[in-house]
Amino acid sequence: MRTSLKIATAIFALGAISFVSAANAAPYYHRYSDGSWTNAEFNDGTCHFYYSHNAYDNETHVNRYGDCSQIAIGPNGEAMQLAAMPVAPPPY
Repeated sequence: MRTSLKIATAIFALGAISFVSAANAAPYYHRYSDGSWTNAEFNDGTCHFYYSHNAYDNETHVNRYGDCSQIAIGPNGEAMQLAAMPVAPPPY
């Protein structure tokens, strides 16, 4: 009885870990065009944004949800990871 409980607990733990790591492993990025509109969607689990650009009248919309402070949105809607810059103390 104890052995089957340990095995069941181990299987559940491995399944939960693989589910969480699979969700965070690969960000979702989808870009498509419809007429004069270019649309992009990005979702990495922390930041989720929609980007739309109309080439006819040069109108652009960006909707962000979540913490997108580490993501830069390029001019064509691509998501770029911001590099962390070290802060050097001022010399005295």
